[in-house]
Amino acid sequence: PQVSASIFTRNITLGTQGNDVKELQKILNSLGYRVSQSGSGSPGNESTYFGPASRAALAKYQKANNISPAEGYFGPVTRTKVTE
Repeated sequence: PQVSASIFTRNITLGTQGNDVKELQKILNSLGYRVSQSGSGSPGNESTYFGPASRAALAKYQKANNISPAEGYFGPVTRTKVTE
């Protein structure tokens, strides 16, 4: 999806909170890398907290897109890929 790079201005890792986390969860969910099937983090119920489920979904996205290491850390390489 077309996403403005200006949404993501920092690295996101376990425990990060903010609207950028919610936008990242929306992207992951829309691409089929579900943060959660139901409740918090599920499509339409994205949260502002980057916890273990967000990390796992991001790691799956990274692995599928040949981003290494695929550890669920949202840094510069993944930011660039998500905003292409």
